[in-house]
Amino acid sequence: MNGATQDPGRDPAHFYRIAGEGAGLASHQALWRWLQGDVQPWLSHEVLLVGWGDFATGRLEHDIVSSLPGMRSADWSPRVLAPMLSHFRDCWAAAQHKPTQADATVCAKLLRAGGMQPNPFEGLRSALVHGLKPGPLRSERIFVVLSRAPATPPGAGQALTMILPFIDIALRQIPPCPRPGEGADRVSALSERERQIMAWVALGKTNPEIGCILDISEFTVKNHMKSIFSKLDVSNRAQAVAKLTGMAAHA
Repeated sequence: MNGATQDPGRDPAHFYRIAGEGAGLASHQALWRWLQGDVQPWLSHEVLLVGWGDFATGRLEHDIVSSLPGMRSADWSPRVLAPMLSHFRDCWAAAQHKPTQADATVCAKLLRAGGMQPNPFEGLRSALVHGLKPGPLRSERIFVVLSRAPATPPGAGQALTMILPFIDIALRQIPPCPRPGEGADRVSALSERERQIMAWVALGKTNPEIGCILDISEFTVKNHMKSIFSKLDVSNRAQAVAKLTGMAAHA
């Protein structure tokens, strides 16, 4: 997939059409298709690694978008990836918060030092790092584009700078992938009745319709929905369905 990076300045209309599509993505699978397809000519890579949270304490969250085996968000705990994310964050800070090239082989080295060998980061050679500074409504976020190519192609830094806000918007809209064990724990926390209700919610049924089907009151359905939202850490029906669907897909 790696080759010469196209210059966004030569065809800005096409670039912004592709980038704008990222703002409307609704699932990790759609994000993967977008990054591995239309985005590749502008930003050639095999793995997108994103980290955010408190870099001072190492309490971080992450997302991984890749087609490589073993490279799913649910495959990794934040604790394992924290040293790697902190390293790339320091590279970005040293570059005065501008896109910077880094050595991707450090990923495999850090994991080997932690006793993980072999690991799917083996073979990645170059990294392009950029980020978003913390603000009143967001934490600091680091974006690492990893590739098997020995060096980042010319123009990749500019492409990442321009497309990064669209990637960030997409990731903020998509329900987070479950972490190792998280999906099973949250599903098991639902009662049998709550699972029944979610099955009908997924089919588009309203609270009154579900009440009729299960022979319970609409008020009871509404109370169950509140409990489901709390257990799944979501705020609406669409997010609840998306999270349960994502858990099943990553199981």
